[in-house]
Amino acid sequence: VNEKQAEYLDDIISSGNHLLSLINDVLDLSKVEAGQVELVVHPFSLREALERGVVMVRERATEDGVRVAFVADPDVDVVDGDERRIKQVIFNLLSNAVKFTPAGGEVDVSATRVNGEVRVSVADTGPGIALEDRDRIFEEFQQSEMGIGHREGTGLGLALSKRFVELHGGRIWLESELGHGSTFTFALPSGSTTS
Repeated sequence: VNEKQAEYLDDIISSGNHLLSLINDVLDLSKVEAGQVELVVHPFSLREALERGVVMVRERATEDGVRVAFVADPDVDVVDGDERRIKQVIFNLLSNAVKFTPAGGEVDVSATRVNGEVRVSVADTGPGIALEDRDRIFEEFQQSEMGIGHREGTGLGLALSKRFVELHGGRIWLESELGHGSTFTFALPSGSTTS
């Protein structure tokens, strides 16, 4: 395989993975909407899930000149929940933050316990999200103007994240100011969750 063919093969693999990701997101969303998602709830280390998520995005972040930092309260560790779904939420938020943060920027991940819930925040120094886009980006196939410019997005990551968090009896929200970055936070009950 010569260099040009290798480049084409890389493009084919990348496109195939993108399509696979889109198909999986659509299937997940249709299952959620049909009420067919059963959470597999058990105790797992949220701290470990967050550390793993940071490791997964760190290579791309480093390539893009973005610093990723993680800090958690000492009492944030084991929670009850569907580990795979929560990891999906974490990865969605982290990969979005890295994707939209320009070189020289940073993504800060934190986890705290507040009023009987565990809160995870992903803050970036990206372009921010306009007020009129803030509710819409949590809907299926919706993206901000900035998101549309990044062609690799499906417009499903935040919609799925919202559904998965709500299935756990939690909530997810956004604080943002145009030109001053965004902070996505999700909160889970720190005790038991629904099954």
